[in-house]
Formats: sequence, C-alpha cells, structure tokens
Amino acid sequence: MAERITLTEASRKAPRITARGDSRLLDEGAAPTLADLAGALQFALGDGRIWLSDERMVMMQTQVLGSLRRDVIKAMGMDAARSLFYQTGWRQGQLYADLVRKRFHQDDMTAALAAGPRLHTMEGFVKVTTKRFEFDIKRGHYHGEFHWHDSTEAVEHLRAFGVSDCPTCWMQVGAPAGFTTTLLGQPVIFREVECMGMGAERCVVIGRNAAAWGANPPELEEFAPATTRPRNKPWNPAATDPKPAKPDVPHAIIGKTAAIERARRLLERVAGYDEPVIFMGEPGTGKEFFARRLHEIGRTPKAPFVTVNCDAYAGGYSEMPLFGKGGAFERAQGGTLFLNDLFSLPRPLQSQLAAHLGQEGATHRTLRVMSATGAAARDAVTSGAFRADLYFRLSLLPIVIPPLRDRRDDLPMLIDHFVHSHSRTHRKPLRQITVAARDLLMRYDFPGNVRELSNMIERGVIYAEPGGDLEISHIFTGMEQMPEFVEGLHASGRIVRRRTQGTLADPTEGRTFGELEVETYRAALAAADGNISAAARALGLSRAKLDYRLAKLGLT
Repeated sequence: MAERITLTEASRKAPRITARGDSRLLDEGAAPTLADLAGALQFALGDGRIWLSDERMVMMQTQVLGSLRRDVIKAMGMDAARSLFYQTGWRQGQLYADLVRKRFHQDDMTAALAAGPRLHTMEGFVKVTTKRFEFDIKRGHYHGEFHWHDSTEAVEHLRAFGVSDCPTCWMQVGAPAGFTTTLLGQPVIFREVECMGMGAERCVVIGRNAAAWGANPPELEEFAPATTRPRNKPWNPAATDPKPAKPDVPHAIIGKTAAIERARRLLERVAGYDEPVIFMGEPGTGKEFFARRLHEIGRTPKAPFVTVNCDAYAGGYSEMPLFGKGGAFERAQGGTLFLNDLFSLPRPLQSQLAAHLGQEGATHRTLRVMSATGAAARDAVTSGAFRADLYFRLSLLPIVIPPLRDRRDDLPMLIDHFVHSHSRTHRKPLRQITVAARDLLMRYDFPGNVRELSNMIERGVIYAEPGGDLEISHIFTGMEQMPEFVEGLHASGRIVRRRTQGTLADPTEGRTFGELEVETYRAALAAADGNISAAARALGLSRAKLDYRLAKLGLT
C-alpha cells in the first residue's frame, strides 16, 4: 500500500518559494532557530579565530565600539557619521542574508526573514522582539514592527553625548534594511520611531517597502546600486554553492589571506624576468601549482614546462636524463625547467648542474629554472648535503608558500572551488556540501595542506550520490584525528572546548571522527528519548539521513 501523508506534510515537503507571508502564520520552531544559528558560531581559540559559518568574526567590548563611534562623530559630524554607520549596518545585513540562504537553504521566505531578528539578538547588539511582519513580493509590499531592548548603540550614545533629539541606533537600523532588501530583492527601509537614546524605555523600529515611506526616501540615495533590482522578482535560493571566480584560469591562485596575497604579489613581480625562482613550503602547499602559474604569466607561456622529480635520481636511475640529448634541459629549451624536491638531488648531479648553469650564463637566455623544496635550506647547506654555491645560484628569487593552517580564512573559497572542480571533472552534479561537513572541514588541521583538502573533497564527490548532498561520511574516512582545538557554542551560550595541558583530559581528545560520530548519535538519541525524528532535528539532519547513518553504524 502506498504511504499516506497529510496535506500539511505534503506541502512542507514540496519545494516552495513563498511570495506572501505573515509572521503570525510561521510554524513554531521553524528553522533556522536561535539554536541553529548558534550552532553556526564556532570558536578556534587556540588558533585566534571565531567563525560564523564560514565568515570570520571578532569579539570587542562595547565600550571600544562606543569610543570609536564618539571619535567618528567628533571628526566627521553627526550627519556624516550617521551615514557611515548606516552603510556599515546595511552591509552587515546583506552578509547575514547570504548566510541564511547559503547555510540553511531556506525555501520558506517567512522563516528566512524571521532569522534576521534572531541573528541580530545573537550578535549581542540588542534583544529583538518581533511584534509582526508581513510581505507580498508581487505587490512590492513589506511591513514589520520590532521592539529593541538594551540597545548598545543607544547606551554608548547616551554615555558620550547625553539624551539625543533624534534616533541614535544607526548601524542597527541599517542591518535589517540590508537583510530584508537582500532577501526580498526590492528595497525595504527601517526607521526608529522611538529610541532609548532619546529617553524612551525601548526602541521601536518600523520596516516598510521604500514606496510606503513616500516619494524618494533619503535612504535610497546612499544605496541606489543595491536597490535597483527587478521589482517583482521572487526570491530564489541557490541550489548549489557559488562557482569560484575566474574558472577559466587553469592555475588561478585562490585565497585572500595576507600570506597568500604576499606570495601572489611576489609571483607577479618576478614574472617578467628569467632569473631562477625557488618555491619553499611544506608538502602539499602547491609549490608546483605556483610554478605553473608563474610559467603561464611569464614571458614564454606557450613554451614547454618540464618537471623533474629530483628524488627519482637518488637510486642512480631516472627515465628522463637531466642532461644530454633528449634530457630535461634540452626538452625545456625556450621554456621552464622545474626541479621538484631540489635537495634530494644526488651530489654528483649537483656538481653537473652547477657546471651546466655556470657555462657563460647561457642558460639564462634559453630557459628559466624554477625549483621547489620542503626541507630547511639552512640545514641542507650546513650539513653539506647540498652544495652551497648551487643553492645560492638557484635561490635568487625565493617565494614562500604558506601552509593551509596559516591561511584558514581561505578555506571557504577553496572548499567551494574543489567541490565545483571535482564535480565537473567526474561529471557528477551535487546539490550542496552539508553544513556539518563544511563546519568540520573548517576545524580540521590539514597536515597534508591543500593537496589533502583537494583529495578529501574529490573522495566525497566520488562517494556521494548524483544530485545529492556532500556529507561528512563521504569526505572523512574515520581515520583522521580531530584537531587540537575543537570549540563551538552550545545552544545555551556556553563555549565548548577541549582541555589544555595540565587540566583534565577532554573525552574527545585523540579519538577518531568515526568514534565521535557514534557517540554524537547515541547522545542525541538519548536526549530525544529514542525519538529519531527529534534527534535528527537536533543534529540538523533529515530523518532519512539519520536512519541511514544509524543503520550503517549498527545503532538501530
């Protein structure tokens, strides 16, 4: 007999993009709840980072923000400062809207809009009470009323300037405007009608579609580029993660951290020269990748790029001779010769290489020599394992490639890039990488650096079902060790972290992910009194996914 479900259940399961909504009709506990949003906040205290999903955050005292606000007002004047802080809040709201769409893939517009006040409360600026909001995208209508309690902006303004004759929560008013405008795809403006900074008991904020505030409201003048989208275009959450920028560049350097930017700048500066370049970095950081990129932007991008693995000569035999007819030097003429793992080159070949490079300087006019090493140069030269004269000749232009642990802010871009790249290579479309999988990748230490990340994502793509989600079980084998610091924020607001040395050992320390996964499922089931559906909701999984994992692990 076919399974019977209620009409309500069918409507919930069916994909829907609501064009109209009212907060009074929102299901109680609709995701993302405050606990869901708190679960997106992660602490890596030993690593000096706080993450909200895959965006880096900072903690700062409200008095410091108040001092900054006071100084900006004194330096720029009240009107210019109001505009600056309003724009800052607007941008913050846009990023929060992107977070809700990307992390939770919310297909209920009412629930997505309800996440805004929850995020606003969670970040600590103010406690938000939603009185009511309603919207109709086709008519371009939005109306909402919210009460704000204990506004930090109002308190700091009172402390610095006393009671104001106008509303003072500028950044906080900009945040919901940017958030709601981004989700609805049409301009929505929020204004304070009561403010603690003016002596009121609490702040009262009204949000309306721009036309409802009259002709040409002044807020639109500052954000014209952001509010000129097609008026009646419905909200459509992305089915897949955004594609990486410039996908047609074969060896594009992906990242935005200071360390990777420095390496990229050095690469661009030496591209127009033919002098030797040496890449230094741990295994898996992408030294050959950088060398190929340098060749592509150099003076002879169409010429040969010949790679020589120096450790192949350690046993006295290699399929490709280094010198002579058909050798690596001859094949690389006019292009680039890349000497990988340079310090493993045997001493006799070091002597021949030094003599060859010293012949009238002819090599500089016929090819460019690049090399790479993961070993400490000083130790290799001091111990006599590598000729000092050859090293100094080849290391004229050194470029250090940072390990992945020193460029964690690049992880979101790299994850998206490899998911897209490997999905395309293996011709397997995927819906998304799950929140749990992304969060664990953000905490993992990657001893194998970028190569390990790429391999893990590729493994996951191969294991995943076509058109399905990329999950933890597809990416992690169960053999990986959890990172030294694993922190998160409990729904109660308590920071959960591992113990440092000298304190009681944390029960998760030294255990594999497979063991932790079993314990997590058992704890969730115990907390839910054996109710699998409730346990799945607490874990952020579907009932079907949890059933599958329980059966696979023998926990049914």
